[in-house]
Amino acid sequence: MTISNVITLSRLVLLPFIVYFLLTEQRVIAFVIMLISLLSDGLDGYLARRLNQESLLGRYLDPLCDKIFLAVVLVTLLYMGAVPLWAVIVIVVRDFLILLGSYILLKRKAVVEVSNSFGKVAGFTFGVMILAFTIDLRLLGTIFLYVSIIAMTFAFITYAMNYLRTMKGVE
Repeated sequence: MTISNVITLSRLVLLPFIVYFLLTEQRVIAFVIMLISLLSDGLDGYLARRLNQESLLGRYLDPLCDKIFLAVVLVTLLYMGAVPLWAVIVIVVRDFLILLGSYILLKRKAVVEVSNSFGKVAGFTFGVMILAFTIDLRLLGTIFLYVSIIAMTFAFITYAMNYLRTMKGVE
C-alpha cells in the first residue's frame, strides 16, 4: 500500500460525506469535499510517479475509484433533479463497458489499459460538470456535460480500438 493508493482510497471514504451533504442541501460543503476529492485524483498519480511508487494495485484502483465516485455522485445529483437521466445512463453504461473490457483484458491478456488523452479530458470535464451541478450552476453544468460527452465518446472509441487490437494480437 503506497501513499498514492491511500489517497485514491480516500476518495471513496469521502464519498458518503459528499452524498450526505448533497442530500441535506448543504451544497457548499459538498462542493468543497468534492473539490478536494477531485484534486486528489491528480495528486495520487503525480505522487506515484514522483516517488517512484507506481503499482499494479494503483493501476486498478484509481480508475475503479474514479468510476465509483462519478456514478455515485451522478446518481445523487439525478435524485436531486440536478442532472438529466439520459446523461447518467450514458456515462454509467460507458464506464461499466470500460470496466468490463478492462477486466476481460486483465484476465485474458494480463494487460491493464491506461487512460488516454481523451479520457483525461473527459475526466476533467466530468469534474467541472459535477462541481457546477453541485452548486446549482445549471448552465455551466450543462455546457460541461455536453463537452464531456464529446470527450467521453472519443475516449471510448480509443479504448475500444485498443481493446480490439489487444484481443486480436494474441488470439
